[in-house]
Amino acid sequence: MTDIASNQDQMRLRHRHLEKISMSALNVGCILMESGAKAEVVRNGIEMVVQGLGAETIAVRIGYASIGLTVRDLDDAGNTISRLLQVGPHGVNLQLNNAARALAVRASQGTMSAEEIVTEVGGLRKKTPKHHWVTVALATGLACASFGQLLGTDAMAFLPIWFAGFIGQTIRHFMVLHKQNVFAMVTIVAFVSSAIGGLISQLIGSLTPEMAMFSSILLLVPGVPAMNAQTDIMEGSPTLGSARAISVFMALIFLTVGVALSRYILMRFGSYDQLLDHGILHHMVFGAIAASGFGILFNFSWRTVGWTAIGGAVALGVRTVGMEAEWGLAMSSTVAAAAVTVYVRLLYLLPVFVPTGGSMLAIAGCIPMIPGSGAAHGLVGLMTFASQHDNYDVALLGSSVAAMLSVVFTIGGIAAAITLINEIIKRPSFPTL
Repeated sequence: MTDIASNQDQMRLRHRHLEKISMSALNVGCILMESGAKAEVVRNGIEMVVQGLGAETIAVRIGYASIGLTVRDLDDAGNTISRLLQVGPHGVNLQLNNAARALAVRASQGTMSAEEIVTEVGGLRKKTPKHHWVTVALATGLACASFGQLLGTDAMAFLPIWFAGFIGQTIRHFMVLHKQNVFAMVTIVAFVSSAIGGLISQLIGSLTPEMAMFSSILLLVPGVPAMNAQTDIMEGSPTLGSARAISVFMALIFLTVGVALSRYILMRFGSYDQLLDHGILHHMVFGAIAASGFGILFNFSWRTVGWTAIGGAVALGVRTVGMEAEWGLAMSSTVAAAAVTVYVRLLYLLPVFVPTGGSMLAIAGCIPMIPGSGAAHGLVGLMTFASQHDNYDVALLGSSVAAMLSVVFTIGGIAAAITLINEIIKRPSFPTL
């Protein structure tokens, strides 16, 4: 009886040890997911922690709201355990993501206990440097104003868009801080920012108030989730990719509701905007500024923000050349995304370490090419068409559908280019310590 009791106690201890291993690995996976990592990186990080703690990974299930893990004892093949951990709100935070990757590498070396890993994950959430929210709001507003310049707004609309983007990001910051519903936040920010940007532009005599309205809400366009969704599907995680795609679609719907409300209530324009056609240097400068602004929003370090600016300049320079050669928006954006991704891959050859966060730096460089205004125009046009009960405007339907197709193919081309270049030019997803 004593031997049986002793064996049972040992099995309980081994089972308890496996539970600690699984939970520590899941904690690392969740922090990677919440800071913007794609499914492959999350899976690799979890497996590295499990291996470093002396167990074997049987299965990893990565969902949008939770991650499941089954591990096995190396000394006792019949001793397995399965655990599930909820994923928090999704975002993009490069400094936190890089710190989590470095933690996974150290854990894989077998020098940390499960308890130490869980403790350090908690410390990363609290101690990872963040830009002050005012800095982030100013940078985001500047990025929106630069987007406006890329889309053809005049100089008079620059400051109104900047101010509208600043107010929108400030509202978003405090609503996220108070854990408000993300779709309610998108609607409110879209309504307030578009109204401020459009009205002020109109009052000071801008000839592009409607495009100013759309430019003011580009901080809400879910560019990173959209590209991560396609990448996950391409790399064998269709469930997570589909969930991300649905969340992107929902965000666009609520964004459109906010813009449509402000446009219907406040912005009764009598004529179309007179958009300006700028040259390649103009596009490269404002592409760099826009990419930098979103780099700060994604909590890039100041050093990395500089490399992001170069990526934005490369993206808009190549795309402008493509547009002048009449390649079309989708193809020009695809080639530009490939060029930016090659540029980011070449940074690995530098004698100094540049924290790229896998594809995050490339994505940030490509974000100025996301046709957010096209998506808003298309959705608003479809909503307007649906409200016409008697005389349907077939031309409006055609232009709205064309705008939406252009958005789909452009974003798809950008994501495909980033993924394919990453597959051709392989680089480690985790730092070498």
